[in-house]
Amino acid sequence: MPSPLLDLAGITLEVNHLPRGIRFYTQVLGLELLHQDGAQGVAHFRVNGAQTLTLWKPVTRQANDPRLAPLRARGASHLHYAWQIQPDDLDRSKALLDEQGIPWTEIDLGTPERPDPTVYFFDPFGHGLELRGVDLSDERQPTYPPVPARRPAHALPVMGLREVALAFSDYAAMKARLPRAYGFAYAKEQPDRDFAQFTLGPAPEPDGNGTPRRWLYAWDPQVGLADMFGGDHALVQFYADVAEVLALVRAEGLPHVLEEGRLAVRDPEGHVFEFLPPL
Repeated sequence: MPSPLLDLAGITLEVNHLPRGIRFYTQVLGLELLHQDGAQGVAHFRVNGAQTLTLWKPVTRQANDPRLAPLRARGASHLHYAWQIQPDDLDRSKALLDEQGIPWTEIDLGTPERPDPTVYFFDPFGHGLELRGVDLSDERQPTYPPVPARRPAHALPVMGLREVALAFSDYAAMKARLPRAYGFAYAKEQPDRDFAQFTLGPAPEPDGNGTPRRWLYAWDPQVGLADMFGGDHALVQFYADVAEVLALVRAEGLPHVLEEGRLAVRDPEGHVFEFLPPL
């Protein structure tokens, strides 16, 4: 049965200083600031025509998004997530990080026959960012394929969000629940650690080797590559067949909010997943 999940739509990060977060994501990543509300502690950015990034400053007894207040949604802390770039832009990206004074680590996730160099660094709030080269001509395209974007000369040439990594304290329960309760396509897990990969598309596919597909990674509260953690109490948005996901969520008995075709669900681990209809 095909997965109702179509693509990665957006992520929300928790930050303790909103102006500093806006400076970082406009200057280093070159994202377009769509909206900011200092009183509400919210800033929204456009990543591309289909994806967004949001910053939330947590304020006691205040919901950053009143619509999601019943689900007690929060932005993710120490979230690990990845950006798609063109492979030829990797060296320039390392030079730009050096110019900004941002330390980075390079790890080859490929094979001797097909290298896959990947760069890791952190934002000012401890979120772990990754730059991953993708082959734009690869046939394994997501619903909303990445396209080269015009960024300021000083900014990283990111094209889109590639993946998000979340922590789950009960790994075995998560691995069974995510396909059953939401329809995520389980692809594989690593043999040497509790690390599962879910393809954000109709069917599970192998990761890596330049695929432009998008991914949800899920692991227990451990340190991953480059000392990066999976995010906790995350808010992540996905494009999906909302009606199909709603039927699964209701059968699972999970708390949810449905409004104007957008379905938000609180997972037992505290993550809030929001499922959006296709554009």
